[in-house]
Amino acid sequence: MATRRSHQKSRHGCSNCKRRRVKCDEKRPYCKNCTQRNDTCVYIAPVPFVFASKSETSETPSPNTAGGIRSSSEVSSSVSNYISASGATTRAPPLNLDHLELELQWILHTHKLFARNEETRKVWEIPVLQEALHTPFLMHGILAISALHLAYLRQHERQAEWLNIAIAHKSTALAIFSEQLHQINESNARAMTSFASIAVVFSFASALHCSDSDDGPSLNAFIDILMLARGVQAVGSQAMEFLRNSNFAPLFDITNPGATVPSDVLAALDYLDDLNAQYGQQGGNHNGKSYDRAIQTMKELAPFTYAERTSLTVVGGWAIRSPPEFLEGLKTREPFALVILAHFCVFLHLTRENWCIGSWGRLILGEIVQILDADWQRHIKWAVVQVLR
Repeated sequence: MATRRSHQKSRHGCSNCKRRRVKCDEKRPYCKNCTQRNDTCVYIAPVPFVFASKSETSETPSPNTAGGIRSSSEVSSSVSNYISASGATTRAPPLNLDHLELELQWILHTHKLFARNEETRKVWEIPVLQEALHTPFLMHGILAISALHLAYLRQHERQAEWLNIAIAHKSTALAIFSEQLHQINESNARAMTSFASIAVVFSFASALHCSDSDDGPSLNAFIDILMLARGVQAVGSQAMEFLRNSNFAPLFDITNPGATVPSDVLAALDYLDDLNAQYGQQGGNHNGKSYDRAIQTMKELAPFTYAERTSLTVVGGWAIRSPPEFLEGLKTREPFALVILAHFCVFLHLTRENWCIGSWGRLILGEIVQILDADWQRHIKWAVVQVLR
């Protein structure tokens, strides 16, 4: 009985030979069959796997192999031949592993810092990152806040290096961002709004964690952040209709989460209402309208703190919505403006487990206590008890 002649199975042949079901000699760039037929020779992969060899299926090992296993010199020779055959003559640019790690940090963890629910989390996770792929200042912002987050998480592993990386990316981002502030349109509105929010959060966090920061948590530093947050409002308002109809729409849907606000908190905020009306009746320079807006915004956002204690919705939302006149009152140390801020310090303190907020509420309230005289201090007793005792 005639025996069937064994042959080597072609595993990496060209597409023409595979289609015709004929044996391909796998020579590159053109196999013998395609050369003879004057066909275009196309290989599915640039090169075969380096571990595929004739010795894998041959019955008799070659003198230079043991049991069909190729020697290291043969593998090295094969790799060189494959590279030459595939035309891979240019070297790829080096990988920036720090950037890759920071992007992974953003996707897995840091983006959650900006979320107040699942819908907003999804926007910050991927769409914001997609915007950053073609908007350098936003990418630098993402890398900056992610590096700062890593510095906080890895206090015994490259902390100083991550802090330096964070500051460098922030500085680069701000320089590019500032150039586009007067050119906001539909093409950059999502990136501009995203970065402005990141800049506010970075300011809170860097004051706590950057040893070379100009200011730690203080009243002056907080006022500067409020001014920066007002810039977020200005950026978003220039393209709000577009943003509300884009895939960023969930970020602008402030639906009450339905959490119960403790009765003592509601009573304290009602007390501010009554106090504002009382001083308003006395006339003078009391800016009751701006104070009322600051108080009402605090009331509207309060449920978000009790829905999620580490959420930045109250902190960021109140900062963004603070009226310019109220900010001016803080800058000039108007007593009633400081009384309102003292109450807001309670919400900052409730959010202290968030690594970006920490001791902000306690430190600012401590300054306010030092500034106000005894007559005004009696209006912030509730806040002092909640935060300082």
